[in-house]
Amino acid sequence: MSDHGIRTSKAGKKIARALFASASTLIFILIWYILSSAGILNPGTIPGPVDVFAALIRNLFATDMAAEHILPTIRRAVMGFAFATGVGVGIGLLFSSILKSLKPVVVPIFHFLEKLNPLALFPVIMLFAGIGEESKVLIIFWVVVWIVVFHTIAGVENVDTLYLQSAKSMGAGGFALMIKVILPAAAPEIFSGVKFGANIAFIFVISVEMLSASSGLGWFIANAKHQYNLANLYSTVILVAIVGIIVSSIFNILERRLFSWKQSSIPA
Repeated sequence: MSDHGIRTSKAGKKIARALFASASTLIFILIWYILSSAGILNPGTIPGPVDVFAALIRNLFATDMAAEHILPTIRRAVMGFAFATGVGVGIGLLFSSILKSLKPVVVPIFHFLEKLNPLALFPVIMLFAGIGEESKVLIIFWVVVWIVVFHTIAGVENVDTLYLQSAKSMGAGGFALMIKVILPAAAPEIFSGVKFGANIAFIFVISVEMLSASSGLGWFIANAKHQYNLANLYSTVILVAIVGIIVSSIFNILERRLFSWKQSSIPA
C-alpha cells in the first residue's frame, strides 16, 4: 500500500473512532434523559441531564468559575507536575548512570516512599508547609515524582548496549554520552512517565482540594455536596472529566509528534 493509502486509512480509522465515541456519548445522554423523564431515576440522587448541563453552562459562562476554580486547579496541578518532572528526571538519570553503583541501595527506599499513602501524608506536609498553596503543590509533587523517577530509570536501563558501545568506541563519554545517546534513547520511556504523571497530577489535585482548599474544582465539588446542589455536583464532575480528557489528548499529541519514529500503538 502506498504512503498516501496508509495515511488515508489511518485518517479514516481516526474519524471512525471519533464518530463512534461521539455516538456512544450521545446515546448515553439520551438513555439518561429517557430514564430521568420516565421517573425511573430518582432526581434526589441523579438529576436529569438538562439540569446538569444547564448548571454546567451557567457556571462556565455566567459566573467566575473559570477564574476562581478552574484556573487555581490547573495552576496547582501544573506547578506540582513541573516540579516533579524536573526533579524526577534528574534523580532517575543520576542513579541510573552517574551513581549507578548506589542504585541497589536507593531504589528500595524510593519504592518505600512511593508506597506511603499521599492522603495520609498530606497532614504531615501541612505541618511543615502550612495550609496554603505550598502544601497542595508539594503533595502533587510527591505523587508524581516517583512515577517519573522509575520511568526514567527504566528508560536508561533499556538503552541498547550496542548504542553505548558504539558511542564509546567513537570517543563519546560522560556528559556527551548522556546528552547524545542515553537521553534520546531513553526519551520515549521518560515521556511515558511524564504523561502518566500529568494525568495523575490532575486527578490528585481534585482530591487534595476536597480535603483542604477554599477554591478549585475539588472544593467546588465538596461544597456542592455539602449544599446538596446535585446539578452543580454532577456538572462539575463532568467538567473534571472533560479537562482530564483534554490533558490526556494534549500529551498523546505531543507523544506522536515527538516520537513519530517510534513504532508504538498510541491511542488517537
